[in-house]
Amino acid sequence: MTSPEGDDYSEGENRKEPGRGLIRFPEEKRLIETRFFAVISLSVILGFFALTGFHALQEGERTREFIRDHELRPLGMAVAAHLDRTAAQYHRAGEELLRDGFLRDWILRGEEDEEELRAFLEGIRIQFTMIDVSIVSDRTETFYSTDGRTLVLDRDNHERDSWYYLYRDILVETNIDAWYDPEKAQLVMWVNVPILDRDGSFLGVTGGGVLAEDFTRTLLSFGQLPGVNVYMARHDGRIVYAGDPQLVRSRACLDDLWGIPVRDLLARNQTGEDYMVLEPRGVRGPLVWTSHSGRWSTYLALEKTGEVVAARTRATVHNSLLTGGILTIFFSVVVLLIVRGASSRIQEQSRRLEELAGQDWLTGLNNRLRFNTLVQSELARTRRTGEPAVLVLLDLDHFKNINDTCGHPGGDAVLVGVARVIREHLRSTDHAGRFGGEEFALLLPGTTPDGAVQVAEKIRRAITGCAPPGVSPLPPVTASFGVAPLRAQEGVSDEDLFHRVYTEADQALYLAKQRGRNRVETAPERT
Repeated sequence: MTSPEGDDYSEGENRKEPGRGLIRFPEEKRLIETRFFAVISLSVILGFFALTGFHALQEGERTREFIRDHELRPLGMAVAAHLDRTAAQYHRAGEELLRDGFLRDWILRGEEDEEELRAFLEGIRIQFTMIDVSIVSDRTETFYSTDGRTLVLDRDNHERDSWYYLYRDILVETNIDAWYDPEKAQLVMWVNVPILDRDGSFLGVTGGGVLAEDFTRTLLSFGQLPGVNVYMARHDGRIVYAGDPQLVRSRACLDDLWGIPVRDLLARNQTGEDYMVLEPRGVRGPLVWTSHSGRWSTYLALEKTGEVVAARTRATVHNSLLTGGILTIFFSVVVLLIVRGASSRIQEQSRRLEELAGQDWLTGLNNRLRFNTLVQSELARTRRTGEPAVLVLLDLDHFKNINDTCGHPGGDAVLVGVARVIREHLRSTDHAGRFGGEEFALLLPGTTPDGAVQVAEKIRRAITGCAPPGVSPLPPVTASFGVAPLRAQEGVSDEDLFHRVYTEADQALYLAKQRGRNRVETAPERT
């Protein structure tokens, strides 16, 4: 059928008006696609923002972990090691005070001749360059000092005499106390030694004060680091050193600084380490490295303030958000590339920092922690492959004479020179480490004990001719060596093998010392 105009009707039914029906469909499709891609793009952008935010938070956490593990912990261990070394020098003074039982006999004779007592104490004071040397008789509770004072102690006079009654109550074998004078910026270390009768009964205490100038400088230098506070406290928790002198003057307690029982936490420490890193106010608060020296009943604490930690964490988070946000808006693909590049750089920096953390600060060799890790890895490898490997321990002979003759700078120069000699005689696959002081260690993979002895002999001869420039006069520099193979055994754990090889090398080193020093000895065959 046709219309009056002659057009086919059914055809006109499908055409409809312009802008409708079949003509309108492509425009709707484009609109739907546009909306779809807009939603997808927005979702991708929001997803990138979410990932950027999540990554920023993780970076903040990693920054805090880095401060805790790679900044604060090495600082604390360095101060503690310096502190122990300083304290050890004064143990000899305590031993000298008990020489020949003079003080014991003087008290038992009735404390009659004070001039004789002061002459003895004055001799010790001069010998060890002490500020003052004193004695307290528990029988009469009387204090005698080289400065001429004779005082009867008063338990109620806490300001002056509480130290004695506190010491008498805990009664340790030898106690080294410390007291910081903020006015003079000096740390005084007090050696306290109990005076015992022949039957072990307590007769009194003797001791003296020494200006620990070198350690004072160490504390002050560490306390000047950005955001770092250093504290020392005696056995009852009372603070004896702090960057803020008011804490010392006010007799503040270590447990009150952060509102947590620091001493109790250290006493219950089950980590196997002699220190703890505490976060007293959670992830937004400070980081506190703390340790207790049982040798002289003193607490040491290093704090990285919450403000500094939070500021660095916030800076990391803000920088990550800003960088990621801008790059996400403009170039999503570029964001991925930059984030990957930044991640690689961060990992490389972390790797370099970890490498530095594993180095000995003086010689550049591996420190003890990293060297032990290398030994454990080598034990596992020898167990798998059966290839030989050898551990060599070496110790410089009479190194104290070098320090006494040339001073500690000269001794340091000798250690650097010995480290250089060791590196020159090792292969690229070998490892060397310094265990502290004058003790070094070598790990020689793929080497038999006989080969290791040859290497050790070459190094021994080279050390004998080692004379650092500018160090004069220099006593002879020699070293003793102990050689022990890394021998895997069925049924023996890697941990036991690790301890065994160190024991064997140490025994061989001891044998070299016994047989005259400046020689190489090998651990006997294991039965």
